[in-house]
Amino acid sequence: MARNETVLLEAEFDPAVQPYGRWWVAGVLFITVAGIPLIPFWLLFSLWFVPAYYRSLSARLTERSLEIQRGVFTKSEATIPLDRITDLRLHHGPIMRRYGIRGLRVETAGSGGPNANAEGNLYGIVDTEAFRDAVLNQRDRVTDGGGTAAAAPVPAPASSDASVLEEIRDLLKSIDSKTG
Repeated sequence: MARNETVLLEAEFDPAVQPYGRWWVAGVLFITVAGIPLIPFWLLFSLWFVPAYYRSLSARLTERSLEIQRGVFTKSEATIPLDRITDLRLHHGPIMRRYGIRGLRVETAGSGGPNANAEGNLYGIVDTEAFRDAVLNQRDRVTDGGGTAAAAPVPAPASSDASVLEEIRDLLKSIDSKTG
């Protein structure tokens, strides 16, 4: 990524994520029923695509952010500030358990509820728990002010801000009285 931050930890991905990805997509095609005829084409295509995708995976913990890169045709880069991370959830379904891999879901402030897409979803990190703990520890250092990025103080509202808020309140009361 473009920033010049010190990389504290770089995630290593388990090669077992490759057959997991191959069979996960085949399973989705099977479940959709309409995708069943596509399964042989996917399995042939995945012999090239899945290893290329695996090589594109990258997750780095820096002093102030978590940087995630992935993609073959459409490359995706995400820089998630540590002070926005609210939770790192570990998960593993039956197919993931079969291949001995775990998923790590990065949830941030403002990313929505439990059914919303997470900002980062990583599969197959070697020693997922240690990577999660390292990210959470660095996040705590940053948010507690002991890290390199202390949170900026929230300025007190100016008196002009208060008068604008009062005008908005009065306008809303006026609209409410006309509709009610």
